[in-house]
This record gives sequence, C-alpha cells and structure tokens, in this order.
Amino acid sequence: MAGAHEIESKITNILQRVAMEVNLYTLALITREGRRIAYYSTAQVDPDLMSAVTAAILNAAEMAVTQMSQGELWEIVVRGSQGFSIVSCAGTSFLLVGAGTHSADLGRVVSVLRDYAKMIAQILGI
Repeated sequence: MAGAHEIESKITNILQRVAMEVNLYTLALITREGRRIAYYSTAQVDPDLMSAVTAAILNAAEMAVTQMSQGELWEIVVRGSQGFSIVSCAGTSFLLVGAGTHSADLGRVVSVLRDYAKMIAQILGI
C-alpha cells in the first residue's frame, strides 16, 4: 500500500496534467470539510482560503439539491466576470476544485473533472 506522501505526489501530478489539459490556473483535491489533500496552481491563490470557501459553498449546494429533489450533487459551478470555479465530487469524502478564466471551455472542463474525480476516488480507494 502506498504511503500518504506517495499518494499526495501522484495526485498532485494528476492535478497538474488536468489543469494544463483544460486550461485551469488552479486545481486542488480537498475533503468535504475543507482540508487540502493536494494542490496545483500557476496563480497566487491561497489554497487554505480556497478550501474553506469551497466547503462553505458545498453546504449550500447540498441543501439546494436536497430541497429541490435533484438527487446526488455532482458539480458546483460559480461564474464571475473574470473567471469561474468548479467543484466536482470525487467519491463521498473528497472534492476536486478548479478555477479558470473564460478562455476555457466550461463544458469540457466539467466533463474532464468528472472523469478525473472518478480516477482519483479509485486511487484513494473510496
């Protein structure tokens, strides 16, 4: 069985590949509680703040899909005037969080993150 550092390194390499593939400047794997597991960024983004904000947004999104009877939460997309953030569920305990500019193809990013979230969930054994 791989050690925690080896798993973190493997996931960080995956995050870097994915970020470059879909033109994201930041990509992280965090727990649902907001603890950072692995992180990759080419920008000045505070990974701890990003993790905490994501955990807060997750709570509101889960309440929304529950109250509106929309089933299981898959993604959260937040768009601003200068970019977007995407949260994709990786198993039941982890989240992939990415941020990019509007030059990225949002539909493709969602699809790729969904696929890699499944791969990372398998690596983590969840």
